Amino acid sequence: MSEIPDMEKLVQDNLDADKTLNLETRNLGDEGVKRLAGMEVLSQVRRLELGENDISDEGVAALLASPHLGELRVLNLKSNRITEEGARALAECKNLPALDQLVLKFNRIGEAGAKHLANSQNLQGLTTLDLFRNHIGQDGARAIKASKNFSRLNRVRLD
Repeated sequence: MSEIPDMEKLVQDNLDADKTLNLETRNLGDEGVKRLAGMEVLSQVRRLELGENDISDEGVAALLASPHLGELRVLNLKSNRITEEGARALAECKNLPALDQLVLKFNRIGEAGAKHLANSQNLQGLTTLDLFRNHIGQDGARAIKASKNFSRLNRVRLD
């Protein structure tokens, strides 16, 4: 197990004037994301880049439980270890009212995960959804395309 980085310093060094927090490829893992979820500074973040951090469903669930995500517009979780359970957590999350873009490419949400997202009442504000290389199959793709909850989507990337 790798050493957990100093989250306060990482956030301070990587939060820019545009309110983007870019923590891609920082080896955060689930423990780092759990620490991040508890940080009040997240309430200032509009764009959160967490790609390639070895985050599993456990880390996603911890992040989504954070009370500080109300202003988040873009969530990028590409190239992690997110499966159907992480997709379910995203679909059930009520802490992302402003979310506009969700990037999950190169994960493992599968067909069932795609269906959870398609059925979500909480992600209706999305205009961009990237599920490239998630093995969602034809039924998962059909569910996303047919979802009445995704009426605002104008950019969709599927398998």
